[in-house]
Amino acid sequence: MKKLVSILLLFTFGLSSCEKDDICDANTPTTPRLVITFYDDIDPTTPASVLNMTVKGEGEENPIIFNENGTDGTQYQISANTVSIPLRTDSDTTTYEFTYNASSTNRNTDILTFRYTRENIYVSRACGFKTNFTLDPAASVVRTDPDGNNWMLNITVLNRNIVSENENDPHINIVF
Repeated sequence: MKKLVSILLLFTFGLSSCEKDDICDANTPTTPRLVITFYDDIDPTTPASVLNMTVKGEGEENPIIFNENGTDGTQYQISANTVSIPLRTDSDTTTYEFTYNASSTNRNTDILTFRYTRENIYVSRACGFKTNFTLDPAASVVRTDPDGNNWMLNITVLNRNIVSENENDPHINIVF
């Protein structure tokens, strides 16, 4: 009888130590990215693709990978009218080098610093926190030009709030 009670106690304690699986559902909204749409200066109402652009974060060794299947540097290049880039969750600024025509000798680099405030929001035990951003109303985007030749002609902030609910909507328009 003692053995049976001991086994039941062990079984009961064993069950009490189990906990539910914590898996973050892929559909759970997470930290949103900044969405930038590009327009040609000839027709600033129609989105236009920037050719062979790379986007490299300050202090990073390599640019953002846009093409997982690319080789010899093409994995970093994108020819598109819209890009989504992450903002730093541990700082109130993020700086990127945007290089137009990166695979050519006629490349041109502009540097953009995005200024914002952060709001960390608890999602769940499985997913942790997400961060929403609000672009600074006074100086959301600061442009510097290391080569003295701006390829970005006009930068317009469309939506200062970068939150999961509007993650796919453009936040910034750039005319080039």
